[in-house]
Amino acid sequence: MRKLMMAVGAVAAVAMVTGCKRDNVAEERQDVAEAQAEAQQKTAEVRQDEQKDLAQAQRDENESVAEAHRDAQEAMAETRRDAREDIASAQKDVRDEQQDLSEAERNSQEDLALGGSGTAGATAAAVSVQGRVLSSGINSLTVVDTSSNRELKLKTNDQSRILQNNRPVKLGDIKEGDQIRASYVQDGKDMVVRELNVTQVVTPTTR
Repeated sequence: MRKLMMAVGAVAAVAMVTGCKRDNVAEERQDVAEAQAEAQQKTAEVRQDEQKDLAQAQRDENESVAEAHRDAQEAMAETRRDAREDIASAQKDVRDEQQDLSEAERNSQEDLALGGSGTAGATAAAVSVQGRVLSSGINSLTVVDTSSNRELKLKTNDQSRILQNNRPVKLGDIKEGDQIRASYVQDGKDMVVRELNVTQVVTPTTR
């Protein structure tokens, strides 16, 4: 009887041990399942965070590109403004130089008009004449005024400008019959040439 009870007890003990082992396996399986679920959740969270970071990085990059583009546009606009200002300044300098040149030419003309000796030459106004050369000498020439048909004897000095085709020539190069246009000032009894231009050269006749 004792042996039977001992056998039954042993069987019961084995059953209890087996049941405990089964309970441990179930708990381990549950732990594994929970661990897997937690790992999946963490993986999803990590991937979600990664997507957010990528999206933010893309936005930052786009903003950087847009800002760089704006900076480039502003730099180009500033360069254009500077170029326009430089051109305007250069054009103003040209206008100023032209004005200075005109003033210098006026002063030069006035100086020529004031040429000669005595106060009469200094205060006399310039007179223009256009006519035909009758004769020329070393420092004078006689012309006939085409508008009044009056003979005039014009004298020259160091300040007189004698031109032909806008080039300086000597008084002796002017021949009888040449057409001239001149401006002169009255200096006492003398008509002193300020500027004389040969407008037409007489063509020699062949016999």
